[in-house]
Amino acid sequence: MKKWLLIFVHLLCIAAYADDSISFPGHVMVHGYIKDMQVLSFNKDFKNAISSGLIHNRINLKWKPVSNITIVTELRNRVFWGEEVRLTPGFASLLRNTNEKFDLQKAWISDSSFIVHTNVERLYFNYGNDKLDIRIGRQRINWGITTTWNPNDIFNTYNFLDFDYEERPGSDGGRISYRFNNIVSIEAAYANTGIKNGNIAAAKLSLNKWNYDMQFISGLYREYVTLGCGWAGSIKDAGFKGEIQYLYKNADGTDHLNMTMEGDYMFKNEWYVNVAALFNNSGINTPIANWNVADLRISPEELMPTKWNTMISATKQITPLFSATTGILYAPGTNLLIFLPSLQYSMMENLDINLFWQSFFLETSNQFENVNHRCFLRIRWSY
Repeated sequence: MKKWLLIFVHLLCIAAYADDSISFPGHVMVHGYIKDMQVLSFNKDFKNAISSGLIHNRINLKWKPVSNITIVTELRNRVFWGEEVRLTPGFASLLRNTNEKFDLQKAWISDSSFIVHTNVERLYFNYGNDKLDIRIGRQRINWGITTTWNPNDIFNTYNFLDFDYEERPGSDGGRISYRFNNIVSIEAAYANTGIKNGNIAAAKLSLNKWNYDMQFISGLYREYVTLGCGWAGSIKDAGFKGEIQYLYKNADGTDHLNMTMEGDYMFKNEWYVNVAALFNNSGINTPIANWNVADLRISPEELMPTKWNTMISATKQITPLFSATTGILYAPGTNLLIFLPSLQYSMMENLDINLFWQSFFLETSNQFENVNHRCFLRIRWSY
């Protein structure tokens, strides 16, 4: 049944995009992209290169039958192949978003080194007017304010290293928001993750005071009681943002505190600089003996495996079509260093080419050394 539903949705999206003569009540919009990405992974000596490939297609269908109602379906189709697929045990099982209760994904082909996979990323009904907004279904509940780390984003935490996932994960649940005026609004959301004692329910108060956008959050995250706040404003011409989230688990006394602050500035010579810092009270703060201990899978409990983290990134618009970005993350205590340069070039209005690099350095066995390098070449066509 699930297979035929996915096939029907694919055909509906293609038909709506390809044939303007098809008549739907209201307004229908179809857009998306196709990406081709080639990946090379190297060990610390730049030997034993492992290659893999990815074709990534997203189809976004939005239907507005009347002015106040919107129905959205978004599909994520991916084709993986290469040595990385073959060398990663259970690769196909890792593709499903873990915070989705309903299994709306399908591995059409799952061989040892070749996988074709589809997931329904968004599927929701939305009603909205000037004051009230109600959304039910699989959706993105985004409460984050800052750029690199988002402690307030307890519903759909994302990994900043996953640059190929701009839309970020979704949740199965509901959200309702009410705007009292241009200054004050409230929002409540619930997500069913399908995990025992793993549901999330929280409320957020948003307001503007002293030229700052501020938010205050309280609720339940899985088995934790959680409180948080965030802000966004400026100090003179520099942007200043921050988020704090505390998760308290009464059962065994375990708690988590994540705090981040961030500043950014645009210089007259078109240099853009962003500086961010993160504190994770349960993170590692001493050198480790094994690189595999530094788990970079991100969750609201731990936005980084390390306690103290700083991130500096700079972007330069070299020409109107060509830009370069360099990012450096450093975690003192563990002496973790991540180097993240990238190049972006717009070949035409809807065709872009990107080159990304990720190098990881770590102090292991009293020696600071490189441990892993990855290179990504991506071409993206949007429609």
